[in-house]
Amino acid sequence: MEKRTFTDKYLQALKAKKAPYKQTEHAPKGEGRLMVRVLPSGVKECFYRYRVNGGDKLLSLGRYDQRGTNGKTLADIRAAYRDKRNLQEQTGDVKDHLQAIERADEIERRKGSFGQLLDAYTDSLEQASKQSTAQVRGIFKRHVSKPFPRLVKMKANEIEPGDIQEILAKMINAGIKRQVNVTRSYLRAAFTFGGKADHDPRRTAKVGVLFGLKINPVIPVPRIEEYENVGERVLDEGELRAYWKALDALPLVQRATLRFNLALACQRPSQLLRAGTDAFDFEANTLLIRDSKGRGDTRDHLLPLTRFALEQIKPLRQINADAPTLFTADSKRKAKDKTEAEPKQRTMALETLSHAVSEVSAKLTKEKKIPTFQMRDLRRTCETMMQGLKIDREIRAHLLSHGRTGGVQGKHYERHDYIDEKRNALNKWARHIERILDPDQKAKVVPIRGKAA
Repeated sequence: MEKRTFTDKYLQALKAKKAPYKQTEHAPKGEGRLMVRVLPSGVKECFYRYRVNGGDKLLSLGRYDQRGTNGKTLADIRAAYRDKRNLQEQTGDVKDHLQAIERADEIERRKGSFGQLLDAYTDSLEQASKQSTAQVRGIFKRHVSKPFPRLVKMKANEIEPGDIQEILAKMINAGIKRQVNVTRSYLRAAFTFGGKADHDPRRTAKVGVLFGLKINPVIPVPRIEEYENVGERVLDEGELRAYWKALDALPLVQRATLRFNLALACQRPSQLLRAGTDAFDFEANTLLIRDSKGRGDTRDHLLPLTRFALEQIKPLRQINADAPTLFTADSKRKAKDKTEAEPKQRTMALETLSHAVSEVSAKLTKEKKIPTFQMRDLRRTCETMMQGLKIDREIRAHLLSHGRTGGVQGKHYERHDYIDEKRNALNKWARHIERILDPDQKAKVVPIRGKAA
């Protein structure tokens, strides 16, 4: 067999044929060889050929061109050949090794940032029509993205438990308690989502970002148990009266919304704020709330509107008559001129309402030494007072949407809406509130039979 050695003269002498053909340079047994493939166009492509497990493998070394103008010179090709041969001796299969490096480089290029992870997680909530989407976006924006721009630019897999501690510690130093554990839970869920997304073939097929997560950095950071204690704060009548009066200092929409909700015995504010204007029937004087119970289980929660409740919502009906919701954000900007469209009215954020209650509480603590309270304490106060009014526990459960009786019967067959019982309870509650607000006079609410006036 001819011990062929490639030279410029030899390669230049290779003529094009109708079909591609190959020539291989001699090399000691067991070593990879330099190979050239001559195409019908006259182009000469060079390869490193080696054998693994009885089969040939090829690695491209580039196109040969004697001057190096439209390809590589023979010297360049030999240098690349030696590199590949040395790498094969080290790895056993240079092609697989290089492909593994290429895959690793691709994964590294596609690795998403911490900020992209948070966005991807909240986008997944939105795609799943989760009602918590807006709340989660707001929490991430306020407590992560804005205060920690450095962290959100980091790769998600570079985030460590110490970074999570830093985020939560800032909230604690700002006097925030309850949302610390809530934020921790959402961050943990985001990293769990990122870990699963990396192995989702649909995500890989879309060539989207990957996160390369090895651990969930939130898990080592403990929940703060003292922030999770079952609430016991219940306002007394004097404190509730002071709270009602202190609401005068709030913007109109916040003030009216909080008073309206109190008139409804404090429904879950997140559900109340989602109620659009089409949820109100002012002929039948009812409000239909969509009550989500998770796992796609959503049910109707019908509430009667008493005369007292209608008084509280009247200002919102006047200023938001044409809006898709009565509970709009107070910061609506007017159009600058006639050519500019009016800004879309946004629904008030739950955090806005919660913060408003906290502000009122702080003011009352400072001025009247009233112990601090939160929005959830108002709901507890309402049920406790209704218990004192001898309103049946089952009626309270339906009025505050605690849930139907468990089991198949309650889930599938009990469909009584308790509207009359709820109306009677809310009328009784309205008389109680009016007596609290005006303790020196008899309540002005006249007992109503049937629908509210």
